[in-house]
Amino acid sequence: MNLTEDKSQKSLTIERKYIVLILSLSFMVNFDSNAVIPIIATYAKTLGASGIMIGFIVGIYSMVHIPSNIIFGRLVDKIGRRMLISIGVMLDGLSMLLYAIAQDPLFLLFGRIVHGIGGGFGGPATMTYISDATSQKRSGRGMALYGISIGFSNLIGFLLGGMVAQIIGESNLFFIIAIVLFIMSFTSFFLPSIYQPSKEKIKFREELKTFKNVVLHKSMISPYFSILAMMFNIGIVTAVYTLMLESATYTVGQTGMILSIMVIFSILIHYPAGIMSDKIGYLKVMLIGLLLIAIAFGVFIISFEVPIPMIGMVFLGLGHGLIFPSSAGAVKEKTKGSESGVATGTFYALIVAGVAIGAPISGYVYELYAEQTTLMLGIIVPLIVATILIFLLRNFKNDDPKPK
Repeated sequence: MNLTEDKSQKSLTIERKYIVLILSLSFMVNFDSNAVIPIIATYAKTLGASGIMIGFIVGIYSMVHIPSNIIFGRLVDKIGRRMLISIGVMLDGLSMLLYAIAQDPLFLLFGRIVHGIGGGFGGPATMTYISDATSQKRSGRGMALYGISIGFSNLIGFLLGGMVAQIIGESNLFFIIAIVLFIMSFTSFFLPSIYQPSKEKIKFREELKTFKNVVLHKSMISPYFSILAMMFNIGIVTAVYTLMLESATYTVGQTGMILSIMVIFSILIHYPAGIMSDKIGYLKVMLIGLLLIAIAFGVFIISFEVPIPMIGMVFLGLGHGLIFPSSAGAVKEKTKGSESGVATGTFYALIVAGVAIGAPISGYVYELYAEQTTLMLGIIVPLIVATILIFLLRNFKNDDPKPK
């Protein structure tokens, strides 16, 4: 193992094979939840769940996942990255096994709770490990690679989840994913330990103070608000825009292909966005991304006729691909190693919270008002956050990294 420390940057770099391994682990802790999304509601129905119970089974993951990210993000700092990666991947595998053997809705609900807890370990731990393994001057690029792993997990998870389940059955799909996750959990032990947690015991009051100082620091405003706005708009797309496309006579397959355009362009722009973040600063890249997302929804409003939805998805994908690595890079840049777990845990919680907020709000507006009014939310929210970023650029320039 070639483990070196770049003292000028106070960060660690590791061999590429370990970067590939941690990115593979990142892929898996996100892939399983994405593969479940297209089929969990229908699977719950086959087990005899009522409409209300189905909604609870689908939603309980987010209810558990959001606080888990914050709480376990802090444990990543206190216990270490590698152990919690193993625990997170193992719990994800256990949840898939519980899905596979579920015979009634309550048992499936229990599996969803375990799944939400596993994601609370795995997400912050893998992101923080990548943060530790990337030098400061390449923060944006490191987070871009991390974002690409998540992008591919979204794309492949959505595509395979429904297709494979249709061929071999939901239970068999869950069982296969469980086996892969158990194997990946074992491989995580090969990761080099590049972070040593402090052995000093800290009181609960001091823990709360640490959380407040890290999460509520002004340097966290831009990445947290940006990722929240981005995922709020993704919530609009998943909950409402897909229904609009269906009303416009698009088939489920066509809608899936349209959404895949967003994912593909997001993946393509991720690494260039990371390079831009390192060179011109995170705030500017986040600002460009927010403007592109607002433009995307402006395009959606024009028409549902081909190729307008596809063009909108291109802008949305580019905006998504700019915001994730820049906001994640800013979180890494502005937190020290002993605090990065709680910062990334909050970041992950906001990713889930954005969709959890955007989906029901847009659904409520869609029920009461016209389609154009609902899509206007996707313009207004990112523009509000963009205004905040412009204010930060003018007043807190020292918070944004200078071009290297």
